Amino acid sequence: MRLQPSPLHLLKRLRISYRVIQYGRSYSHNPSAGIAQTARRDEIAKLKERFDFPKATHTIWQLYRDARFQMQLQQGPAPKVVLHGWIDSPPRKVSRTRAFANLRDVQFLYRTAEQIENEKHQASDEDVATIQLFEDLTARSADIDSPGGALLRRMKQETCVCVEGYVCSAKGNVPWRLEIVVDRITTMNQAEDLVSQMRGAKDWDPKYRYLQLRSFRLQRALAMRSKVATLIRNVFEGHGFTEVETPLLFRSTPEGAREFLVPSRTEAGKMYALPQSPQQYKQLLMASGVHRYYQFAKCFRDEDLRKDRQPEFTQVDLEMSFVKASDVQDIVESILVRLWKEIKGVELRHPFKRLRYIEAMSRYGIDKPDLRSNMEIYDLSEFATSTANPDYPVFEILVFRPENSKFPAAVSAPDGSPTLRTPLSHRIRLSKEEPSKWLDRCVAKFDLKLVSDLEATASEIMKKFDIRDGDVVYCCTRQQMPFENPTPLGRQRLQIMQETMNFSEKDLAPLWVIDFPLFTPTETGRVVNGCVEFDYSRVVATHHPFTMPSIDSLPEVLDAVEEESSWVDVRTIFGQHYDIVVNGVEVGGGSTRIHDSSLQRLVLSRILKVPGIRTHVEAGEIEPDNPFAHLLNALTMACPPHAGLALGFDRLCAMLNGSDSIRDVIAFPKTQTGADPLVGSPSRVTDSQLGVYHVQLKK
Repeated sequence: MRLQPSPLHLLKRLRISYRVIQYGRSYSHNPSAGIAQTARRDEIAKLKERFDFPKATHTIWQLYRDARFQMQLQQGPAPKVVLHGWIDSPPRKVSRTRAFANLRDVQFLYRTAEQIENEKHQASDEDVATIQLFEDLTARSADIDSPGGALLRRMKQETCVCVEGYVCSAKGNVPWRLEIVVDRITTMNQAEDLVSQMRGAKDWDPKYRYLQLRSFRLQRALAMRSKVATLIRNVFEGHGFTEVETPLLFRSTPEGAREFLVPSRTEAGKMYALPQSPQQYKQLLMASGVHRYYQFAKCFRDEDLRKDRQPEFTQVDLEMSFVKASDVQDIVESILVRLWKEIKGVELRHPFKRLRYIEAMSRYGIDKPDLRSNMEIYDLSEFATSTANPDYPVFEILVFRPENSKFPAAVSAPDGSPTLRTPLSHRIRLSKEEPSKWLDRCVAKFDLKLVSDLEATASEIMKKFDIRDGDVVYCCTRQQMPFENPTPLGRQRLQIMQETMNFSEKDLAPLWVIDFPLFTPTETGRVVNGCVEFDYSRVVATHHPFTMPSIDSLPEVLDAVEEESSWVDVRTIFGQHYDIVVNGVEVGGGSTRIHDSSLQRLVLSRILKVPGIRTHVEAGEIEPDNPFAHLLNALTMACPPHAGLALGFDRLCAMLNGSDSIRDVIAFPKTQTGADPLVGSPSRVTDSQLGVYHVQLKK
């Protein structure tokens, strides 16, 4: 019969077990058990190092930029430092006992142009993003065959480490270059092999965006974005603005682009809409007595994506009461002038140039012209008129003088365009052909009606516009008030600039495009004689439906709505819009708003034909189907005159960063399909999840 252990004996066994756990000592006489305990103790010690690591004493940036540290390095023995970061490149093994690698740390600072100018150190920003590590196992008297030896040489690229060592000047031809002689290196998190494979890939898998963001280029872009936001806030604060956050759960209103809808759980069948912009909220703030408002606003639009579009993006939104357009423009100019001076070191001359919409379209073929080139489109209405299509009577040409015989390709119609309109191109060869041959081809293609005979007209045109041998003449037609935007010659001009012209960062051409048509006719979807057909009886707001008509256009707008006519001539009615354009990029747009409730109601109901809005309502009358009732009511409560603008913050940062795509300055952008492969959105949801929100998927 087996005896039960006494309570005293059990207590002794527990105490022994406690000591084994506490001190890692083995009381077993079995040698293999002792080895296992030792291995376990080493494993626990390594695990503790990953969580209980020494605090960093410096960043790499500070090692290079701290004057006191540099003096200490020159006058005394090499100081010991602790750095945190990642192994930036695969270790280079120069012998059995020596190895080199580069460490990259967490400090990516963005310096302004002024700071760069004042910086006397030779090291560039990218140079001080990493520092060389040197490990000499002979000097450390380490056992290179032991598990704890030769740590640096066994490191994988992108492994997260804590490095303790001594700073010294690296050997070589670069006197300012530093290195760390490693005394101890601790692995805080090992990298998988996939990390180093991704680092070498040209096209990153968007599922691993967080790995791509470790690059110096993108870290600097994010730091620059933060700096830009700070500078913009400083300008606003200096001009007495108040930052106000507006809600993201809004109501669905017909403003233009498709919306993202969010179903309500508590009210069956009802939806929130994510705001396309804070437009209505900021006008309500003006009615609330907020004199000057700004916000870095998240906006959402469910539209087809390109490299400069995202379904969610950021606007720098501003609105001011008791002001005119020039007051808003002055504030925006002060922002851009400060940004380009401090970020790029470039002085923008201001006030910026003003260009009317019709002038921009007729001279450059687009409402956001790039004025870095003086190449213009010439209207030849005094010499010829096109009769091929009565809606496109204006005959125009673009003259290009190629250098080194470089001949740009003819522009093609844009993807998805219903029109096949492309310019007719002709290279002038006076020694081989008649001077009027190019015009003869245009007469046949565009059914031109000339004011004189062919040879005389061609000679007069070539003389007036200095068309010479070897020049390329592009010819096409356009509307009298161009709504085709860009025109074929406008697209051709942009392509010529992209293919044949080089510009530096200091080549800047900011301008305001003003006096847009207040309304735009809708496209019918048909093509007549190769031209897009427009329906002038059905119109939409060119910018948004809250834009004030120009003072000269007010009588025509009032006449149309008072006579209960739903038709207005969109070619003669202009609005108080203004777009800010830099080098052919629309950086922002704004307008003076309609602050009169009756005028706003008439525009919405009579001209834009928004459902649910009546022309006249009695005081206190409720309009349950009016999507803009909240705004119209606020305008009746002595809302002051106001104007504002929204800057595309992502696009602005991309320009300052020298990037073609706004994805380079957004931490976690969506793909062209609107998906986020990193987190797997959008994702499927179950019927039970949808049921709570009273939503059912179509089978």
